[in-house]
Amino acid sequence: MVPELAPVPHSTSLTIRVAGRVVGTIEAAYAHLIQGAVLHSPMTVDELEQMDDFAHTSGRAKALERSAAYQPPYSPAEMVGKWRGRAEQHRATAQRLCGVLRYLRNHPEAPAVRFEGCDWSEHAARKELAHQRHTHSRCCGQLGFWLRQQTVPTLSTPPAANDAAQAAGKVA
Repeated sequence: MVPELAPVPHSTSLTIRVAGRVVGTIEAAYAHLIQGAVLHSPMTVDELEQMDDFAHTSGRAKALERSAAYQPPYSPAEMVGKWRGRAEQHRATAQRLCGVLRYLRNHPEAPAVRFEGCDWSEHAARKELAHQRHTHSRCCGQLGFWLRQQTVPTLSTPPAANDAAQAAGKVA
């Protein structure tokens, strides 16, 4: 029994018929492989399904290869600038909050101080200061990561000279 391939109206797939009965569908993108195989040599439905599976698997493998070779749309230099700016921003905010806390410490009669459009109590300023310090340290971590990506580590002395210095009891 040789299967027949018929297009499905308004679709991108083909139906597989054996003796006039529909037994499955296959994507039209892979139909040229199956049609050539059907025209040149009779194939069973199992062989057609296996061929369809192989076609889908190879497509997934190619997509995986493309995604593995994907280059991100940013460069280490851009990311260094981005994280440096964020770290400076959080550091500056933390310094301003230190000024608010200093003012509140020097003026104990004031329950809150209005600074840059916000009313800051001592508790709220300390809480925000802790958050800004934490965010600043995380930004510095990211900045360090991208700085390492941007530069290639180099040895200060060649390995052979370093071995000779260590052999002489000097640490290079």
